Amino acid sequence: MTAALIISPDYASHYFPLATLGKALTGRGYQVTVATGPTLEPNVVADGFGYCRLVLGPGSNPGLITEDDQPPGEDQNLAGFFEASRRGMVPTLLYQARHRLNDLLWQPDQVISRLGEIIGRLKPSVVICDQLSFNATAALRALEQPYVGFLPGHPSAVATDVPYGYPPRHPVRLAAASWELAELHEVCRGVAEQFTVRFNEAVARFNPNVDGVEDAFATTSGLLTLVNYPGVLGRSYRLPADCRFIGSAVRPVELSARLREGIITRARTRIYVSLGSFFSTRREILQKLVDAFRQLPVDLILATGVTLPSELNSLPESWIVEPYLPQPALLPHCDLVVTHGGNNTVTEALTAGRPLLVGPLSTDQFAGAADLEQAGFGLVFDPNHDDPGTISDLAERVLGGSAVDEARRLGNELRANPGPELAADLITPLG
Repeated sequence: MTAALIISPDYASHYFPLATLGKALTGRGYQVTVATGPTLEPNVVADGFGYCRLVLGPGSNPGLITEDDQPPGEDQNLAGFFEASRRGMVPTLLYQARHRLNDLLWQPDQVISRLGEIIGRLKPSVVICDQLSFNATAALRALEQPYVGFLPGHPSAVATDVPYGYPPRHPVRLAAASWELAELHEVCRGVAEQFTVRFNEAVARFNPNVDGVEDAFATTSGLLTLVNYPGVLGRSYRLPADCRFIGSAVRPVELSARLREGIITRARTRIYVSLGSFFSTRREILQKLVDAFRQLPVDLILATGVTLPSELNSLPESWIVEPYLPQPALLPHCDLVVTHGGNNTVTEALTAGRPLLVGPLSTDQFAGAADLEQAGFGLVFDPNHDDPGTISDLAERVLGGSAVDEARRLGNELRANPGPELAADLITPLG
């Protein structure tokens, strides 16, 4: 049986789309092994894949995350990150950029050695690696191992015309002063230069015969890089030649009988709300959203994450409110998706054919929110400054506008051309 190796960081948000590709390859006769951290081992085993332990960083996230779940040092970094997110787009992106040198190239010598052992033992005919796991891509480069890259997030991560971490576009609603953006651009450019030096040094320590790269963030495999994003939203970005849009990679999830019955008995407009695994700790935003939608004749399906439902005031009995919900299975039953703009939620909502109201908080969410608004699939709100009345007004505008039909049409296209199968079609000829 042909062997395939998938390399993922120990984060559920990265693993879930990669797992859909693993399932597609299994259906093509591949024996799939996933190399990732110990937190995700139960998920890997439950999905029927082989497991190899590969630690790519000090942090992890099996689905929900708080500062207390992280090792010493990482908890402080996470707390600082959340505080920066309260100050807005540029402070958040500056905080992330300044911590990137230490976060994204963790123990590269150890990773190179371990990955060399795994590849030597498995002898895979194809290796698929998360594009954002830079110590893993450095290892593959040092080992001279061809691989397929998988970009789980927004295509701006590999855009060749802006430094990594700088949003090539952002929503008008989150406008920043020109001097702020200039400072952010300069910081991101400087970090990219320093990071590239460290990346090349790590590779050269193991294999001095490998040429260095010009930009470690934007350098892709050169063989094939799969971009988990709809092409209709991403074609204006300048990407490396090996990049191919696959639309979306949505994991199959079943609804419990209890949730299915709860949905069937509710006939009003349904709005799905989630701030994902990280930002569900921003309880004040969740409360603001609860207050916004209490004003409308709607039922909320609310995933509160690490915020307990009991910590939110005045939740109507007709709403479905739980810490964790099977999101991909619920979205087709909703009329609007309200989110911070994480790429998994965005692509899952669009695959379900649902418009979005996005309140971006970090990283590539700002560019993704601008894409959605400009393409007519939804609107943007400011999660830090818009009040409940403004948010409810924006939601009504989305529900009463053309985004409903535009999202429905895109959903039909994405479901007719599943991303994992498109990816498998591209990978199968490679080995």
